[in-house]
Amino acid sequence: MFKCQEDQVAVLGICVEPPTMVGRSVELNYHAVHNGRRAIDMMRMVSFDMLLLGLQVPDMSPWDFLRHLKAAFPHQKWALVGGPITEQQEVTARMFGCTTIFESTPTSSEMLSLTARMREQAVAKALAGKFDRPAANQKSQIRSATQK
Repeated sequence: MFKCQEDQVAVLGICVEPPTMVGRSVELNYHAVHNGRRAIDMMRMVSFDMLLLGLQVPDMSPWDFLRHLKAAFPHQKWALVGGPITEQQEVTARMFGCTTIFESTPTSSEMLSLTARMREQAVAKALAGKFDRPAANQKSQIRSATQK
């Protein structure tokens, strides 16, 4: 799950203030961008363990950004930052796979705690033999099963 080579957690903040660095902040590799198009370009070049998405994306709605994200990077983990949010916004965020909703920008310690929980869940899935498969592999398995 963790894509950074040096045991750091790579986080991309999109229209979000940088987190307050407390505790083990050297383990957090934080990048910030200020619009959706720049975030999409950045994600094509660099892999991130987690995205923090603000509600005020200037060049597109956050939901349009998430449509692009899920089409290009379906397994990308992300969290919504901003508040207060409506019940409909929360439902929509959860529909797009939001892992957490933060009222304000999380601290580096909160980010590391969240990613540590995600790492533990990924290890538990791997030990149980439950792996996320890319959609392309699932389609080929379906075709081969129907051809038998």
